[in-house]
Amino acid sequence: MEMLYSAVLNELVSRSVSFLLAKRRERTAATAQEELLLQRLRGLLLRSCTVVEEAERRLVTNNRATMLRHLTALRNETFRGCYVLDGVRCRAASGGGGDGRVRNGDGGGQEEEEQASRRAFVLSRFNPAKRARVPSGDPEDSRARALRLRELQQAVRSLEAMIGDMMEFVVFLTSHYPPVHRQPYSAHLFVDKCMFARHMEKERVLEFLLQVEPPGAARLGVLPIVGPAHIGKSTLVEHVCYDERVRNHFSLILFYRQNNLMNETVASFRDKCVIKHQTDNKASGQRLLIVIELLEDADEDTWNRLYSSERSMAQGSRMIVTSRSEKIVRFGTTDALRLKCLSTEAYWYFFKMTVFGSDDPGQHPKLASLAMQMASLMQGSFLFANIGAVVLRDHFDTQSWSRAVTRIRQYLQKNVSLFGEYTDDIKDKDHPRFTWSLIKQKPDRYCMLYDIYERASQEEVPEIPYSDMLDGCAQPNGTYEILFWKSRIPPYLNYVCKCEIRDM
Repeated sequence: MEMLYSAVLNELVSRSVSFLLAKRRERTAATAQEELLLQRLRGLLLRSCTVVEEAERRLVTNNRATMLRHLTALRNETFRGCYVLDGVRCRAASGGGGDGRVRNGDGGGQEEEEQASRRAFVLSRFNPAKRARVPSGDPEDSRARALRLRELQQAVRSLEAMIGDMMEFVVFLTSHYPPVHRQPYSAHLFVDKCMFARHMEKERVLEFLLQVEPPGAARLGVLPIVGPAHIGKSTLVEHVCYDERVRNHFSLILFYRQNNLMNETVASFRDKCVIKHQTDNKASGQRLLIVIELLEDADEDTWNRLYSSERSMAQGSRMIVTSRSEKIVRFGTTDALRLKCLSTEAYWYFFKMTVFGSDDPGQHPKLASLAMQMASLMQGSFLFANIGAVVLRDHFDTQSWSRAVTRIRQYLQKNVSLFGEYTDDIKDKDHPRFTWSLIKQKPDRYCMLYDIYERASQEEVPEIPYSDMLDGCAQPNGTYEILFWKSRIPPYLNYVCKCEIRDM
């Protein structure tokens, strides 16, 4: 009997050891494969980023639609590859997964930091509760490891397919498209000072403005541009109007900015228009470009009256109408251009460059993990990305960033519970948004933010910036205006917000 027990025990030990060795070999092989894929992905991203940066400093026009589509696809794959690379590195640095939640506490200490692991999910723009989570587990868990490998393999395959014939693309690019400006020496300066990821949309507007009409065509072309608040409609139009081709094509460019066209006459409409550009270039003839920027809809009778009066303009004249309302689409003579939020990958690239600047996020894995969570929570907002970057750069430490993630979640949960929808989509000015200091360990006051409105660069603006309030530096009592954000790219608008500070 003892011999039987000994034989069984030896067999069990032998099988256990074999199983553990097999698992160890499996982990080692998977780790080696992951390292190879990471190395391959880094190399591919270096090549794709170089090509994209070279293309962005050249005048790639819509006359070559295939080239433009190829460049857009390469840019999107580059954003996606960067997102996967940073996500894998963040998960590895934070323990391989987890639910990514930061505890709702005011301590902001070690427990918060350890819980602030990166999660791969995309927040719905309208409902922060809707999210697709990566399964949690141990860093050596086979499912988490398999997920990382799948993500890496897919990103590598996609980039390899795009870069396969890139040599011909680069040769054609450099030989047919001249440079239009000097590229900044660092990518983060380019992101900070230029319109980001709207190249296809810009070319679509340019194509509409510069297209040659057949002789005898008398209809005045109208392009509607619609999109949510602060999505970049004014920025897109301003960059188009700065283009030398547009300035040489039109003898006069007029801008009209009002809430609506209600009760506007032909004379009052022209009186309120601002001259953006005027030239004596004879080649431009008498062609006019009128840009009408509205917050909401326009009255049908007023529009018909104004449009009829402007139809006498020279052949080739154009109108652009921008608004948050889909109803203006009915005024267009061509398909409307609808601006949408950036993809998750493109928005992460923008936010990463804005927050880290020239620093490599890979050198700060815990901060990068927290930054990915914040990028998901910000719902694609350019305003919040720029404002948040100011605060985060001033407090470049894990504890402050963990606390900021907690405060942003509280902001979303509080306002969604009050209004039942994502707060930036609330149109009613009577609904304030509740927010707190991002940095203070125990905020003693909260701020009620009312509607955000725009002021031109030459208009007077408040002295207190919103970033100071988030930082906890400026929190006086009462109701007053704050400078929400001052844009650093055309049209250099100032975003002002009425707010009220109350004790908690």
